[in-house]
Amino acid sequence: MRKIFWLGMADEKKIDYLEKFSVAIIGSRMLMEILWRSGVGCIRYIGDFVTPVDARLDSTIKPLEANDYDVVHPMSFDSCVISYPYPEEYSELKKQLKGIDVIIAHKHIRRSARIAEELGVPFIPEIITTFLPDGISFFDVRYDSPSHNPISYAITCSIQAGEVMRIFTGYELPTIAPEAYVVDFNSPNYLRKIDLQRMGD
Repeated sequence: MRKIFWLGMADEKKIDYLEKFSVAIIGSRMLMEILWRSGVGCIRYIGDFVTPVDARLDSTIKPLEANDYDVVHPMSFDSCVISYPYPEEYSELKKQLKGIDVIIAHKHIRRSARIAEELGVPFIPEIITTFLPDGISFFDVRYDSPSHNPISYAITCSIQAGEVMRIFTGYELPTIAPEAYVVDFNSPNYLRKIDLQRMGD
């Protein structure tokens, strides 16, 4: 699957190198599936209670799965997808996220960002940007959470998956905070640049 995705973009050694990386995804099954199909070595998926809104936004969730806990099963015989339920205990979530190269959170964002900082790994929230361990802190800025429909959510997940691929392969740089974007159908190329405002400004 991953060789199909990267055909003509990178040599096989770089493609195979993706197997060495791991990513944690909190609350976005669609993003998990895109990254799995892209060839990321291991994915730790931390699912949460699926609401009817989740089922409408995320096309990988069946409507009848609403009002239940989100559990992902292995995608293929050779895949490394480990699924955990979201824990209430902070220490347990931190334990689940140890050893991860990138953390992406569409739910429980502030708690996930705090753990990413403590572990010293890049963090991607529900907007299109990356907070680096030695860069601007997620807690030093504020922004309005984007509103989504099924199409804008799918585009956001796809672009975020591309940002992860950039981090892992060095194939151009990802968007780094304080630069950030959201999907906006009224903007050219469907992306609108937003300002991450410094706290206290």
